[in-house]
Amino acid sequence: MKKNHFHLKNYVVATSVFILAVVAGILIFFGCVQNSVRTNSQQTLETNVERQSEHLRTILDIHYQYLDEIASAMGKSEELISEENKERLVSIYEKTSLERAALIDENGNAYYDNGEIKNVSHRRYFKEAISGRQAISDPLESSVDQEVRVVLCVPVYKEDKVIGVLGGSCNVTALSHMLFDDLFGGAGNSLITTRDGEIIASDGGSSSNTEITYGTNLFNYYGEKNLRRKHILQDVQADFQNGEKGLVKLSFGGRMEKDCYLEYMPVGYNDWMICYTVPVKNAQQAYDFIPRYELIFMGSFCIMVTVLVIYIILRNNKEKAELLRTAQRDALTGVYNKENTQKVIDSILREKNPSAFHGFLIMDMDHFKKVNDVYGHAVGDKVLQMFGDFLKAQFREQDVIGRIGGDEFVALLYNIGSRENMESRIKDIQKKIGELHVDEMEGNQFTLSAGIAFAPQDGDTFMELYQKADLALYQTKRGGRNGYRIYENTKSE
Repeated sequence: MKKNHFHLKNYVVATSVFILAVVAGILIFFGCVQNSVRTNSQQTLETNVERQSEHLRTILDIHYQYLDEIASAMGKSEELISEENKERLVSIYEKTSLERAALIDENGNAYYDNGEIKNVSHRRYFKEAISGRQAISDPLESSVDQEVRVVLCVPVYKEDKVIGVLGGSCNVTALSHMLFDDLFGGAGNSLITTRDGEIIASDGGSSSNTEITYGTNLFNYYGEKNLRRKHILQDVQADFQNGEKGLVKLSFGGRMEKDCYLEYMPVGYNDWMICYTVPVKNAQQAYDFIPRYELIFMGSFCIMVTVLVIYIILRNNKEKAELLRTAQRDALTGVYNKENTQKVIDSILREKNPSAFHGFLIMDMDHFKKVNDVYGHAVGDKVLQMFGDFLKAQFREQDVIGRIGGDEFVALLYNIGSRENMESRIKDIQKKIGELHVDEMEGNQFTLSAGIAFAPQDGDTFMELYQKADLALYQTKRGGRNGYRIYENTKSE
C-alpha cells in the first residue's frame, strides 16, 4: 500500500512539474507570438512556391513524355519527313493542349502541322534538341502565325543517332494557366521570370498587383518604387543570376501595409525562376486569431497534454510503419505513387477492348493549405491519410487510385460504362467527404474539386487524360471549387 502511494506521489509530482514546465513554455511562447507568426507565414510562402514549381514541372514533364513517345515512333519510319509522321504531327495538336507542332530535320527545316515550312536552325531550342537534349524556349514570336509561344522540343532518334527534332508549342496564356492563384485568397501574384527578371507568365488572377504582368521586368518594377533598403533588390538579382532560392521582405517608404514578401526559386527549366509576391498583411492574416485564443489554449493544453503526447508517439510509430510500405505505394496514403500510377493506368489503357469506357478523375482537396497553416503538418498528414483511406473505400477493386503530389489524387474508374455513371460516382464521393472529420479540426468540413476525362474519347494514354482532366479541374477551381467539371474539347476542327 505504501509502495503504491509512493508511486502515486511520484507520478503526481512528475506530472505537476511537467505541467508547470508546459505552462512556463506557453508563457514564453505567448511572448514570442509575433516572431512565430512571421516565421510561419514565411514558411507557408516557401511551401506554396515549392508546390507551384512542382505543379509546373509535372505538367511540363507530361508534355515531354508524350513528345518522346511520338518521337520514338517517328524515328522508326523509313524517312523522317513522311506522310505517316505528318499525320502524327496532327495527332499532337488534336490530343494535347499544344497549339502548334513541327517536325524539324537536321538542317533546321521545320514542317508544321498546318503545312507551313520554315527554317529554325538559328533558334536555341533547335540547337539544344538536335544535340540530344530536351529543350524549352523562352517566349518568342512565332514566324508562322506571329503568336507569342513557348516551344518544347525533344530529339528524334534512329538507331541511337539524332536525325531530327520534334517540337510542340503553347502560348504564354497557356503557360500562365499552369500556375494557380488561390494563395492567400488571390492577394498575391504567381510569376515565372527569366534570370534577368523579365516576366514570361503570371497567374492573372491577383487583385493586388495587376501591374506585374507579362512583359514587365520585376527588378525595374520594384526599382522604381520607394524601397527603404534598395540593396535587398540587388541581392535578389544576384540570387537570380546564380539560380538560388530566397525570401525577402520589401519595405516601402510610407505606410507599412504596402510592404510585401517576395519568394523565389529556380523552376528547373532554362534559367527560369518561379516567384510569388504577397503583401505582408495578407501573408500573416491567417494568424490573427492567435491573440484571441491564447488564454483558451493555455487552459485546455494543460488538460490535453498527456493525451497529446501519447497521440504523437502513436502517430510517429504509425508513420514509421508507413515508410516500410512497398515502393509501389505512396508511403503516406497507401495508394499508388506518382510513377506507378502512370504505369498501371497506361497498362490498362493499352488493353485492346473496343467496348471499354473508362473514367479518369483528378481530385484536389479544397483549401488544404489552411490545414497545415492552422493545425500543423502532423494534422495535415493525418488528413491526407484519412483521404487516402476514404478513396480506397469508395472505388472498386479493379479501379486504380494514385497520389500525384501534395493533395492531388487521380483515379481511373475501369469500364465505368457511361458519363452518367461517372457523374453519379463523383457526386456520391463529394457528398460523403463532407461527413469526414478529424478530432483536431472539430467543426471543419472537407470538400474537394475534381476534373473528369474519358477514355478513349479524350485520350488513350495517362498523359493525354491527365492533361484533359487537369484543364477541367482548373475550370472547377476558377468556378468556386467544391464541384466537378467534365472536359469538353473546345478546339475547332
